[in-house]
Amino acid sequence: MYGRIISITELRRNFGELTDDFAISSPLILTKGGAPFAILSSAPEEKRKILKKSAGSWATTSLDDGNLWKSSLKKKSRAKAIKL
Repeated sequence: MYGRIISITELRRNFGELTDDFAISSPLILTKGGAPFAILSSAPEEKRKILKKSAGSWATTSLDDGNLWKSSLKKKSRAKAIKL
């Protein structure tokens, strides 16, 4: 589930590089003194922005079907579809 385990020092030194594609990557486990102490992940709003951008890429293709989106956005544990 979690992608990388990094130290706080590495996060400080490479913050820009680590956060460039942060919204599409797995959360990071931060270590302090060699022991894990925090999980860093992107905000759900950032992931939604990416989903909205990619949602239009199917337009005018054979995958452009409202029923497909309806079934893909409905979680089994939810009664209603997720609103984007």
